[in-house]
Amino acid sequence: MNQSTSNRLFCLGRILAISGAIFLAPQFEIRARADSPASPPSAAYRSPINIVASPDGKTIYVTDRTSNSLVVLDVNKMAKRGEVALNGRPQGLVLSGDASKLYVTEHAAGTVAVIDTASLKVTTRITVGKWPVSLAIADKMQRLFVGNQDRHSISVIDLSQSPVRLIKEIPVVREPSCIAVTPDEQYVVVANLLPLGLGTDPTLSAQVSIFKAGTLEPASLVKLPPGSTMVQGVCISPNGKWAYVVHGLGRFNLPITQLERGWVNTFALSVIDIAKGTRLATMLLDDLMQGAADPHSVVCSSDGNQLCISHTGVHEISFVDIGLVHQMLEGKVPEQLASLKDGSLANIWVQIQQNKTKIRELQNDLTALYIAGAIRRSRSGGVGPRGLALSPDNKNLFVANYYSGSVAVLDPATGKPRGNISLGSQPEPNSVRRGEIIFHNADHAFQRWHSCASCHANEGRVDGLRWDFLSDGIGNPKDTLSLVHFDKTEPMNRRATKASARDCVKGGLESTNGIVPTEQQVEDLFAYLVSLRPLPSPHLTADGKLTEAALRGKNLFEGKANCARCHPAPYFTDKKKHNVGVLSSNEPDGRYDTPSLIEAYRTAPYLHDGRALTIKDVLTKNNKKKQHGKTDTLSKQEINDLTAYLLSL
Repeated sequence: MNQSTSNRLFCLGRILAISGAIFLAPQFEIRARADSPASPPSAAYRSPINIVASPDGKTIYVTDRTSNSLVVLDVNKMAKRGEVALNGRPQGLVLSGDASKLYVTEHAAGTVAVIDTASLKVTTRITVGKWPVSLAIADKMQRLFVGNQDRHSISVIDLSQSPVRLIKEIPVVREPSCIAVTPDEQYVVVANLLPLGLGTDPTLSAQVSIFKAGTLEPASLVKLPPGSTMVQGVCISPNGKWAYVVHGLGRFNLPITQLERGWVNTFALSVIDIAKGTRLATMLLDDLMQGAADPHSVVCSSDGNQLCISHTGVHEISFVDIGLVHQMLEGKVPEQLASLKDGSLANIWVQIQQNKTKIRELQNDLTALYIAGAIRRSRSGGVGPRGLALSPDNKNLFVANYYSGSVAVLDPATGKPRGNISLGSQPEPNSVRRGEIIFHNADHAFQRWHSCASCHANEGRVDGLRWDFLSDGIGNPKDTLSLVHFDKTEPMNRRATKASARDCVKGGLESTNGIVPTEQQVEDLFAYLVSLRPLPSPHLTADGKLTEAALRGKNLFEGKANCARCHPAPYFTDKKKHNVGVLSSNEPDGRYDTPSLIEAYRTAPYLHDGRALTIKDVLTKNNKKKQHGKTDTLSKQEINDLTAYLLSL
């Protein structure tokens, strides 16, 4: 296969990843359960997502997202010890300092379950945002930090009170995915999953929020390199100086046919100086010929010399000699490495030794970690690794393999497997589950540079970036679409170049794999796509109804503002193309497919090229010619009411 053919195959696969695939965990009913150990329904899939190890390393606690439970595993016996039924979708978890209590987020239930580790019973629940996903604890201060994705905030809970109480809710940038507290409890570091900004901004990227754990005041906001998104993991060095963040790094400013370094998606490790609030370096985890798709979690050894990183898309773990990396960033290059050339030039580490400003070039260098011998990759022991935990003695690495329904135990020194512990019986995957696995599997992409999930965070939504696709020419980048109700909003993509969802699935599979897919693969991915359902908006009332402002906005939407003409219920699209006044030199007709407004509250930025940051901006700044409804005669209050309704869909 020549390079030109390879480029074409990859880029066609990229079209699927951006415009034709989704992620959705199997649906289930959210309901309260008894607060005692119990077994989930026999038909439930086992999907371990996060792990924490006990201080002695003999017990590990695992959140099982699709069986709605916490599972307790015995490391010595390599067997399951117990299980606790939970509400919502369990995700983040953290142990108290004395290991007597375990705190678990219950996504969609709006609570954190507090579990007594001796009795394995839920003793109480703490009310937080509707979508809590991440946790961290400052044990000496007796403070619990909870990341609320729905409210883009951190709830700070005072655990010294009885009952516990909310101290403060701290706003962060967008959908906090992971939280870490420095060992001295001076700082709290928050990974924001997605960028928040205009799609037309060439520097658009996700950011890391840092605030002071004591005063709860902001300390700094650290911007990752342009194109950074899907920031899912963060950990802190034992000395408290460095935060290590893993994320996607998209080359969204270039047409996908004209990349000189790497492919459209690369995957990175960023090193942040916490006290200074600055980014020291960003290094690529991919190698020259294969991507390291979808890093999820990162943990640091107790001596600070090794990082372990899970890659959901390629079913591997990266082991990074971070101690060596820090030495080289300081200009201390091993003699043997110094003799290696990059063609006729000195290698990147020697260049950094001579000129520290060259550190910024690491984010474009696919060989830097490999030529230094600072990274190696091993299989994860299963399919779809997510959460990681190191035993306190650093002798065992525990890996939550989401689709295998088990936890692998690896030797972190060698990467070799020591065994697997099952969370319970695992049903044979049905078509939706098989399609979900295809969606997350970068083995289906050319050289494993991405999975469909690389661009569709949050179960098939958006990555916050815009991309220059091939299907409609070059020089006209488009904002990533949410894929909720994929099959109900045909034709597909912004310019409606695909007539049907099924055609989009088949064409994407062919190009992503580089082969003709089987009919079963097509059917499985299609089944997965159509299983996606919207989540209730966090802007609704506690009982799931429209607020008074949203009710007034609904009347405006259907009447005076005339929005329903192009956005009729139930899917809020007329499935037609219109000129909405968002013109470009490459597309002078300005005709774009009417997007669905369902879950508009979580799909910023807006319009086909992301030029509007908020829904209100669409209705005001970007509606001079009344092509987004008749909003020019609306009062400020009516604009606010209409916005409230749109945020409620």
